[in-house]
Amino acid sequence: TEMCIGVFKKEKFEIVNNPEDAEIIVVNTCGFIESAKEEAINCILEMAEYKAKNCKYLVAMGCLVQRYKEDLEKALPEVDLFISIDEYENFWEKVAKLINKESKSINTLDYLDRVISTGDTTAYLKIAEGCSNRCTYCAIPYIRGPFVSRKMEEILEEAEMLAKKGYKELIVIAQDTTKYGIDLYGE
Repeated sequence: TEMCIGVFKKEKFEIVNNPEDAEIIVVNTCGFIESAKEEAINCILEMAEYKAKNCKYLVAMGCLVQRYKEDLEKALPEVDLFISIDEYENFWEKVAKLINKESKSINTLDYLDRVISTGDTTAYLKIAEGCSNRCTYCAIPYIRGPFVSRKMEEILEEAEMLAKKGYKELIVIAQDTTKYGIDLYGE
């Protein structure tokens, strides 16, 4: 979400908190547990009501879309664009095409350009993505893919940037933080 907001800001869009004021509404979804799926679909339907007012485009992205994109496209015609996780690399290209906006650069979701949503002192620092454990009760590997660590240099660059901006507490996150680096550094 923070990276998505960052791309819109970079493209000179005004970010608003009230959906009544938004011309583009983006819903970032979760598809992990049943209650989260229901909440995401209810949120999409609630945001779709604003299309009768000011909203011109409704975009759904995230885990639920990654897991059920084809079903969602059939069930929710109110949504103008579905972006799955594996399409984040082309996030802005897809949005720009939808809204017929020319862009001089193709902006992808970037940790360094994100807009922090956790206040003035705390920020998340993602060190890895996915999970390779394949627990029978868990859908993360099917949604997020196998465990992939971010390079240490990339993480440190992001941490330095956050520190320079005044963030005092960085919360290290991943689906499985204990596996960090094994895939890159063997330990």
